[in-house]
Amino acid sequence: MNLPMEDMRAASFPNLTLPLFEDIKRVFKNETGRVFIYPSSGTGAWEAAMTNVLSPGDRVLMSRFGQFSHLWVDMAERLGFEVDVVDCQWGTGVPLDIYAEKLHADKAHRIKAVFCTQNETAT
Repeated sequence: MNLPMEDMRAASFPNLTLPLFEDIKRVFKNETGRVFIYPSSGTGAWEAAMTNVLSPGDRVLMSRFGQFSHLWVDMAERLGFEVDVVDCQWGTGVPLDIYAEKLHADKAHRIKAVFCTQNETAT
């Protein structure tokens, strides 16, 4: 295990990572879709998704029911989104009935994105 760490900026790095795309396709039984590998933590992927799809001032619907969902709401607020937060008891999960009510009531279609934390592993 006494090996140097691979430099992600080295010219040889693509040779290490390119085979992963085909391997991942096989794992997920994906014959026609495109695979994306995001070199970041989940938090980095959240931020990339939010900033590439939304703009400051956009209204979003989110819920808080554990540590990750609290962090996600905090990030959305810091990025300048208008966050409609549904606070729930920790560990309960996404309040689908409340989401449905809020989306149905949004006649002006101001809600640009709906977020839900699928797995609260930190709670």
